[in-house]
Amino acid sequence: MTFLRGVNHRLERDVYMSKIIDSVNAFTQFIATPLEEQNGLLKEYQFAVKDVFDIKGFRTQAGNPAYFDQADVADMTAPAVSILQDAGAKLVGKTHTDELGGSLFGLNVHYGSPLNSYSPERVPGGSSSGSAAAVAANLVDFALGADTSGSVRAPASFCGIYGLRPTFGRISTTGVLPISHHLDTVGVFARHPDVIAQVLDVYGMKEQSEFSRLRIIPSLVDRLERTLHNTFLEKLNSIKMLTSSETQLLIDEETLTQWSAVIRTIAMYGLWQVHKEWILKSKPVFGELINDRLKMASSVQYEDYKLALKEQNEIRKFMDDSLEPGDVVVFPTVHDISPLLSSTLAELKDFALNASRHTCIAALTGFPEITVPLKNIKKNCSLGMSFIGRAGEDAALTSFASRAHSMLNL
Repeated sequence: MTFLRGVNHRLERDVYMSKIIDSVNAFTQFIATPLEEQNGLLKEYQFAVKDVFDIKGFRTQAGNPAYFDQADVADMTAPAVSILQDAGAKLVGKTHTDELGGSLFGLNVHYGSPLNSYSPERVPGGSSSGSAAAVAANLVDFALGADTSGSVRAPASFCGIYGLRPTFGRISTTGVLPISHHLDTVGVFARHPDVIAQVLDVYGMKEQSEFSRLRIIPSLVDRLERTLHNTFLEKLNSIKMLTSSETQLLIDEETLTQWSAVIRTIAMYGLWQVHKEWILKSKPVFGELINDRLKMASSVQYEDYKLALKEQNEIRKFMDDSLEPGDVVVFPTVHDISPLLSSTLAELKDFALNASRHTCIAALTGFPEITVPLKNIKKNCSLGMSFIGRAGEDAALTSFASRAHSMLNL
């Protein structure tokens, strides 16, 4: 399947009544879509959603069979989804997620890992693993994920696709299984930023502004190993003409380590509070990754959580004060290429800890971030280059990414 010619980047697909050949283990449930012509801006597109979104008439799986067995059938569709359907987009199915949306890697002991089409021996990333895999395999035009602390941006980086975490609160999270009401967002995957731009248009994000200054975070760029570092700088140099100036945004590694501790405290406290009653009552079986995370989450004290929320407000103010109109921040989405499927628990935990120094910035501030794939950066792998704008500059980020697209992936 390939892109059709034209600005809409439509798919040529072997699809009938929305039945897709799931070649990458992306889907949990398929949803039949009428064949009659739909109207609206997205009428040419088919999409999928992470199986943490309510869809009327379906139960939510949330990556765990015990959760699925006990879930109620949804009596309404999450607004983030129904808005797209009203614009003509055809929902074809729900996609795999890490258990309870609580991991970064897309490894699920119950259902297996979706295939990372770009790097098949490596993890697809999570927790929006199936949505990223479906887009990367060209099975849908775009997909929705949920991003609390990196669950859209990391899979986009790993799978060589675009991923947007929007400004906090711009897309409704009603009807989406929560982790933290202070961090949760609905994110969008696509293979081209113009598709994301059309999705944002439907959500009412049409504001445009121009970026005139590139703000590079050197502490995150310099943490890349040598091959990645050199290639990242080469790619960065190729897009500097898109702005009239550049300067550093100085956030040292110690500060970012502190910020990553703040987001872990908020996210883990929320994860446990949302699910503790069900877990203690039902005693479901979890895989090693989420079981380890839930143990840590159950130990987070309320006092520490409240302190972390206070620190989050301070971090948001710091970034508000640091960015001026026209600034766009750039840094690697995560610190390395995707881990191997064979990675140990210790290796994955270490990876997640390091990655959180990158993913915490947008999550804690609520600023929008788009991940732009740098393909073939090392060992036939992808690494994301992230751009962050100020709150409300979502559409401007997609426009900037569209201009950078051809420059970064020659």
